Amino acid sequence: MNWKNECWRVTRSLAMLLTLFCTAGLVLADTAWTPLQIIDVNSQPWDSQPRFQARTKTFFKGPNNSGLIYAHFQPSWDMNPPSDPLGPHYHLWHEWGFLIRGDFVIHEPVSPYQKSPVIHRFVEGTWLDRPAYTLHGGSWETGGLRAQNPSILLLFEEGDGSVVTVGPEGEHFKPDFPDSKPNPYEPDWKKVQQFQHPWLVDSALDLEWETDSDMDGRFVKWLSDDPSQGFSARLVKIPPGWSAPPNLGRQYFEQAHRLRYLLFGDMKIWRYTGSADSGETVRVTEDYFVYQPPNSIWGYGNGPVTEAGAVWLEVTYAKDLSVGHGPIEEPKQVKN
Repeated sequence: MNWKNECWRVTRSLAMLLTLFCTAGLVLADTAWTPLQIIDVNSQPWDSQPRFQARTKTFFKGPNNSGLIYAHFQPSWDMNPPSDPLGPHYHLWHEWGFLIRGDFVIHEPVSPYQKSPVIHRFVEGTWLDRPAYTLHGGSWETGGLRAQNPSILLLFEEGDGSVVTVGPEGEHFKPDFPDSKPNPYEPDWKKVQQFQHPWLVDSALDLEWETDSDMDGRFVKWLSDDPSQGFSARLVKIPPGWSAPPNLGRQYFEQAHRLRYLLFGDMKIWRYTGSADSGETVRVTEDYFVYQPPNSIWGYGNGPVTEAGAVWLEVTYAKDLSVGHGPIEEPKQVKN
């Protein structure tokens, strides 16, 4: 026997077999899949080191010290204008937020030298999309507008929680973590050539529900969509008794991340450990968070997905849970 020819023949046969499996969509090694992460935010403990002078739960952590924070702010207890201990400041990273309920007030300057900036009142349903180097906060000497009710804010920081304050005593520090120095440390606000502007929208007052062109029977409100930066956000609504289209199948991303926060109602979530898994059903309700990382399967089983209907916030990143990695890939179909 010619062992050299025999080894070549076996190698070629294995290569052809592997090609056949891949072409048929079969998975040889099902170890790369990551299950959905499902969190009941109400059951999470409050932070031992709270943020923003509020009660907070940092219930999800991402790369680069990023975090998704549930913050509960108290109402005003007197008639004195509230103070802002930081003054006007900005971050070196992007952040986004959604006011779940209540209201609060914040200044939105356009210049570090501005003394009387716009005072913006966040109300229930307000969406915030704040790029890096966007000024916010300020002095209350120019107005006494104050929050009227307790509020709950959902806020995602892509960075370490540090701020750069402007003015004669401008500094770069972590107000909630004073024992930790920012890295990079960039306190010189005068070197900034262009300050950015936030995108703020009252989703209840300014936006109407529209038919979801991607899926029958669903409705959406577009909050942000920036393909060049790889960032998208929308509200999604399904009516009571809604079932997924039968040809939808199961989908996943290779690089993109998708975050869902249930704002109302109930929904069945199918959590899969792999492509051959039939899935474990998890029922989620208001204040549940569902994280779909890369190589995590999202799909619906047979029958109704919801009893009472559901509304959720859905945010998608092209890569790494930070802006700047666009465009967002199209979801891929799982093949058994």
